[in-house]
Amino acid sequence: HGLQRANFVPFIAVLKMYCDTVRLDSGIDYRKRSLARTEKLYYLTSEADVEAVLDKLFDELAQKQNDITRPRILKVHGRELRLSKACGTIADCTFEELFEKPLGASDYLEMAKHFDTVFIRNIPMLNLAKKTQARRFITLIDTYYDHKVRIICSAEVKLENLFVQSTDDSHGEEARIFIDDLNLGSTKPEDLSIFSGAEEIFAFHRTVSRLTEMQSEEYWNAGDRRKK
Repeated sequence: HGLQRANFVPFIAVLKMYCDTVRLDSGIDYRKRSLARTEKLYYLTSEADVEAVLDKLFDELAQKQNDITRPRILKVHGRELRLSKACGTIADCTFEELFEKPLGASDYLEMAKHFDTVFIRNIPMLNLAKKTQARRFITLIDTYYDHKVRIICSAEVKLENLFVQSTDDSHGEEARIFIDDLNLGSTKPEDLSIFSGAEEIFAFHRTVSRLTEMQSEEYWNAGDRRKK
């Protein structure tokens, strides 16, 4: 992030070579210390009848809305953001609908203004080969977390396994040339975040942590806009 980011990121490896690193984190993720809800909000797509379970959850929440279930169109900077299924302050979306399209922070922010509960179905395992989708997913979670939007998910794998680092070495030669040019000596290509996707990995750890907190009773109650 910030000015001259592309030039600064590779320089981090140089700083690490000549400077001591002091960790300021306690190693405790306080978001994960919140008590979880008794009712699940994160489902595996391999579970029996998971689609029917999610449909039932949507219907139960929709019954409390003063609206009918229908498609919705939101206006975002003159563009149309089309959602196939919504009812009042609830939206029922798929991963493809939210992350396989060219959407960004402004789209997710507009959704956060209209919906306090969003279903996200069929989240696949994410890796660095899906950087674009992963970044959109991270952006959505950050936006929803800041605005106390509640999320109900179905995913291919357990939450802690949702993001995996790819073994793709397509940037390996490029990285080695870059390291030689900077005279970084024994620095390994995977140590440079510009090639390893380290920024995405760090952000996804934060995202998993936030998703864990978003399943808590406290977060769920805070996101109920009917009480406000």
